[in-house]
Amino acid sequence: MITATDIAISFGEVPLYENVSLRLTAGNVYGFIGANGCGKSTFIKALAGDIEPNTGIVVLDPGARMGVLRQNQFGFDDQRVLDVVLQGHSEVWDLQQRMDAYYAKEDFSDADGAALAKLQERFDELDGYSQESNAAEVLTNLGVPPHTHDGLMSDIDSALKVRVLLAQAIFSRPEVLLLDEPTNNLDIETIAWLERFLADYEGCIAVVSHDRHFLNRVCTHICDVDFRTIRTFIGNWDVYAASEQLARAQRSKEASRIEKQVEKLKSFVERFKSNAARSRQATSRQKQIDQMSGQRVIPSSRVAPRILFRQARPSGQDIVKAEEITFAHPDDAPLFKDFSFRVDRADRIAVVGRNGIGKTTLLRLLLGELQPSKGLITWGGTVQKGYFPQDNDHLFQGDHTILEWISQFTDNQDINHMRAMLGRMLFGGDEVKKPVNVLSGGERVRCMLSMLMLQEANVLILDEPTNHLDLESIEALQEALTDYAGTLIFVSHDRAFVDAVSTRALILSDEGCTDWKGTYSDFRASRGLD
Repeated sequence: MITATDIAISFGEVPLYENVSLRLTAGNVYGFIGANGCGKSTFIKALAGDIEPNTGIVVLDPGARMGVLRQNQFGFDDQRVLDVVLQGHSEVWDLQQRMDAYYAKEDFSDADGAALAKLQERFDELDGYSQESNAAEVLTNLGVPPHTHDGLMSDIDSALKVRVLLAQAIFSRPEVLLLDEPTNNLDIETIAWLERFLADYEGCIAVVSHDRHFLNRVCTHICDVDFRTIRTFIGNWDVYAASEQLARAQRSKEASRIEKQVEKLKSFVERFKSNAARSRQATSRQKQIDQMSGQRVIPSSRVAPRILFRQARPSGQDIVKAEEITFAHPDDAPLFKDFSFRVDRADRIAVVGRNGIGKTTLLRLLLGELQPSKGLITWGGTVQKGYFPQDNDHLFQGDHTILEWISQFTDNQDINHMRAMLGRMLFGGDEVKKPVNVLSGGERVRCMLSMLMLQEANVLILDEPTNHLDLESIEALQEALTDYAGTLIFVSHDRAFVDAVSTRALILSDEGCTDWKGTYSDFRASRGLD
């Protein structure tokens, strides 16, 4: 379907990859993985023709249509939502515009009628009259409410705009789909729908994702972007992870073997370099050392943070109790009505549900940022809370350096201690002097995790902590939270993360709240949802 041959891309003097050749074929889903900044999205842009590689070519099979999920969510603000989606089938859209121009003509001639008839014939061949209903169905399945379809893009929020762009890419079922982080801003139910849609897709799909559950459900191949190349593995994420773990161990073993051999050769040279009888042997050994030392070693782009959450002191048994709370935003229906639950020490609770159902609102009610119109929320007297907000813009205003920024959140002003926590999150050397108002989304998340480590709270409340993290960082966070001895309440749409970290789930839905004692996957299985 699409072939990339001898692709090389560099930013300045730094190569992302060299001499990459891939053939992506119909019926397969290729999941592109790798560290943030390794070039996954850049490769997708090269496949889409949005950027030119330094060397090499990309060829789309003749007659194949391509759908691309692009991130220009503010590029259509003056257009109707449904029209934005329809533009995903460029030929049908172009035919419709040309036909509309003829319909609008006042001096309609016989020649115009003949030309219009040809356009209509082609439009009918492409099933053009069904495209609007198909587009509306996909929009609804992706969680874009029907009442917004005829409105302008400027009238919906950025999360819905991303869904509209996803609908644009997939609704017409092009032969080749290129999707960069398609699960961003999707809730679990919508991700599940997308998984089913892509699993049944007959075309060729290339997708960038950090969602392990998603990669497991849809991928037939994993494309690992690392070591300045792209290696392809047959199978889903779990198959790749198992084989890569073995390969990593073998690489480490081989590096250790070479290191020991070099040391042995150096010892020989030192002993006999002044011995006339064995000087030729010593010279030969030195050449071997030079050859082995001169081997080009390309470092991995993967670096995992070292996350560790401690408690300054354990809490008591009672953490928080919500008694018959009711809450509604102004002019809206209640999100919660007479809702009660309690949290005990060492509970590990995932709050899940569709977007807009009230997950973040529930966390803010617990924290006292919002007040219920009815009911009572009571915290235990020994609780020390650490909070990770999803919307963190307000925390990163001003031109403070990272080191100055983090000092606001700890009583321990030992600079070495603060540097150590930042170092755990991969901020080393002069990086701690970077102004916080220029940080990327991933860097902000790493800053906030450093902040939480310094606070040593006995209750962690986390709202979408895996957003903007690569797979290595997600797995490091997952391991740290699994080892954390305190109490955990968190919101996430990452199914693998939710199942690995939580032992209890609050499932919010339009029918109310289910307090499930067990994993979220067990809940879905009990309801036949997967």
